[in-house]
Amino acid sequence: MENSKRTAEKRAQFIDEGVFVEINGIPQWLTFRGTDRSNPALLILSGAGAALSRMTPFFAPWEQEFTLVQWDQPGAGATQAKNGEAGTGRLTLDRITADAIAVAEFVRKHLRAERIAVLGISGGSIIGLKTIRQRPELFSAYVGTGQGVNWMRQEQLGYTMVLEQARAAGDQDAVAELEKIGAPPYKDAVTDAIKSKHCGALTAAEQAYLAALDPTIMAAVRTPPAGASWIAPGLAKTDPRATAMAAYEKLRGDIFAFDAYQLGSSYDVPMFFFQGDLDAYTVTAEVEAYAAKIEAPQKLFVTIPDGGHSAFFLRNVFLGLLTSHVRQVANRRS
Repeated sequence: MENSKRTAEKRAQFIDEGVFVEINGIPQWLTFRGTDRSNPALLILSGAGAALSRMTPFFAPWEQEFTLVQWDQPGAGATQAKNGEAGTGRLTLDRITADAIAVAEFVRKHLRAERIAVLGISGGSIIGLKTIRQRPELFSAYVGTGQGVNWMRQEQLGYTMVLEQARAAGDQDAVAELEKIGAPPYKDAVTDAIKSKHCGALTAAEQAYLAALDPTIMAAVRTPPAGASWIAPGLAKTDPRATAMAAYEKLRGDIFAFDAYQLGSSYDVPMFFFQGDLDAYTVTAEVEAYAAKIEAPQKLFVTIPDGGHSAFFLRNVFLGLLTSHVRQVANRRS
């Protein structure tokens, strides 16, 4: 009887939801996953046009320590499929920041949390910084990875890094491709993508980790099981790459103009930066310099060995950092 009671209590604390929520005038897709509602909430902000909600099976281990909240931003995933081009409206970083604030407010009410933690990944780290800068009282902690600081400077440094690496490795094809496009800035997103293919490539450690995963995990990502809560029902399938590129093209000017230093140097939220030491896209040296210059109630800069721009793919190492450093300050009820 006692065991049955404990099992029922655990089930009551479990959360597994996917829902469209009216955010600043349009329905937007949110998912909530976790083994215990009393765990700190972690809102994950991805880059332009990316929808990490589809990768829910990959993030499953994190659900033991956090209630994960995935948001398909305007221009991405189920939100884009639901609203279409006309219904989505104009995409700007300021507009998505305003939506992120509204999402955070909804999450707090939905989970009965006073504050939530936020994880900004790549382009999502820009939204994350802008969001906590505007509404710090909503957040218990900020985590950035693949952190955008001065996007243009990081682009230029990254180009130099990968060109030097290609030359040192004798990779003549990469050298030729990079020399052909030259150093940024570029005139269009197509050329950006050529550089990004090299600067954002998975590191050997990231590739090895993904290759060693239980194959059922990525199978569930590619082909979600029927009735999966993280997949919005009744929507036509879209091409994720095409959707992401379309959103990126609209946000491209804002992204390249971004300079975190213009936001000011003082934050009211604990700041954590978990950066792949091999990140050649949002170059890590720039993130370390930025972390050293800002002021915050608590701050920490950590490099992830052998991690690149997608260091969160080293999910166990990344979870260890989240658990050791973020969870203790991300008390959602304080």
